[in-house]
Amino acid sequence: MIYLRPAVITTALLCSVALGQQNDDKTCTSASAECDDTNLETIRLGLEWFTNPDHLPLIVAQKHGIFTSFGLNVQLIEPSDHWEAEEEILAGRLDVAVTEPLHLAQDAAKGKPVLGFSRFLHTDGGVLYDAGKGDITRPADMCGKTISYPGSPGPGGPAIVNTMVKADGKLDCDITSYKKHNGSFFHTDALQSNHADVATLIFWNFEIPEAKAKGMKDAAFFSLKEWGVPDFCQLVLMTTPSHFEKRKDVLRKLVLAMRRATGIVHQQPDLAREYYYQHVNKEDASETQQAVIDATFTATLPAFPNDNMMSTEYYEHLMGWLVETDQVDGKAGEDVSVSTYWTNEISW
Repeated sequence: MIYLRPAVITTALLCSVALGQQNDDKTCTSASAECDDTNLETIRLGLEWFTNPDHLPLIVAQKHGIFTSFGLNVQLIEPSDHWEAEEEILAGRLDVAVTEPLHLAQDAAKGKPVLGFSRFLHTDGGVLYDAGKGDITRPADMCGKTISYPGSPGPGGPAIVNTMVKADGKLDCDITSYKKHNGSFFHTDALQSNHADVATLIFWNFEIPEAKAKGMKDAAFFSLKEWGVPDFCQLVLMTTPSHFEKRKDVLRKLVLAMRRATGIVHQQPDLAREYYYQHVNKEDASETQQAVIDATFTATLPAFPNDNMMSTEYYEHLMGWLVETDQVDGKAGEDVSVSTYWTNEISW
């Protein structure tokens, strides 16, 4: 399942951005077959949110001509509404989609035809709170609080928060004590409007800088990885199993192109920053938006791994937690094999 995070930086496109149409690859000449779009393999890649620094390898690969040098014309498509990525792929409207391991595992347990094949971002995140208010200083303090999260009133928000509360030693917190608010992905707004005490499903590299830019000077978060919740603050590429088999060679090129772009992000961060600011038209943004663009870019730079693989044990642990917290059907979660929804075949 792809959850749409509404755009708060309005400079991002709401339809699609064709990557590879502007070629900055200095090795490509007019006589080269790689310069001819008719000889490029097209990949329609659906994002999980509006274009933001999490997608930096894709943007750098376009601006630096890397996709073209691999014979690819990658098109980034932003969701204008909620979508089921596997249905878009089956219908021929997408080839690949970005998702999080959490949603990949949930969809697999529902029997959906999904297959993840490359991780490209690993950040930190968890539950946002305003430390300046003073009523929350440790995870146990969240017991019985109002939680804002996309998907409310589903079980996800309380499952995450109550796992943290238990990990902090408070074992008697009734999971039904939590109140729920659906603030979508407007986490800062939910807290500042007092509609919620905490907000979950946040990536620290975006939501913390954004909250501080909007005046929450003591914005803080409890990290999933530190308080008992499987670390799913990652982004992966997925497709359907049948599409993977049909286009495996092309998808391998996509992985390698993004890996080369990741090298530029780490080794030439100023160049990556220049590409990104051009892409989102930073100079046309409002003063607050520019502050968010600056801060989120800087915070995201370290979040791109060189290793695109993920382990079977990781997904087994994630699925076990989903079953334990009643987020997926127990039998379905136990019966589905990781190999049916994750492969490292082309991510080495």
